[in-house]
Amino acid sequence: MRSAIFLISALTLSSCVAETVERRRPRLGPVAAVGFVDHGGGRVRYSLDGWSWFVSGRRRHALRLMHKNCGKKLDAQVTDEYPRQDANISYAGDDITLNMDKGVEHYRIEPFQHMTYECRPKSPPPQDPKQ
Repeated sequence: MRSAIFLISALTLSSCVAETVERRRPRLGPVAAVGFVDHGGGRVRYSLDGWSWFVSGRRRHALRLMHKNCGKKLDAQVTDEYPRQDANISYAGDDITLNMDKGVEHYRIEPFQHMTYECRPKSPPPQDPKQ
């Protein structure tokens, strides 16, 4: 029973994998009156292989990574989103020794969704024009 629970949890957790490709953290100025010198931003990617609910979990994880980079004072805003075929290379020791003899099969070409984002100041709530 424990092994079945372990297997199910391993499959579920592996579905929520997104990775940060580039990260520029927000930088505050030297004086509080200056505010942010650089708002920051970056790029994340997630695999498009698998069931739709796995892919949607990966997308949610990518959005969490973006918001974590921007922090509590800034919002992450997606500026560009595009699919791309990337080479995915296994770096684990056993995988490398098994696949190095095969040559090109060491690389797996998979579809990934790339999201470019910028950290922007949070917009104030809309004002009522009648006031």
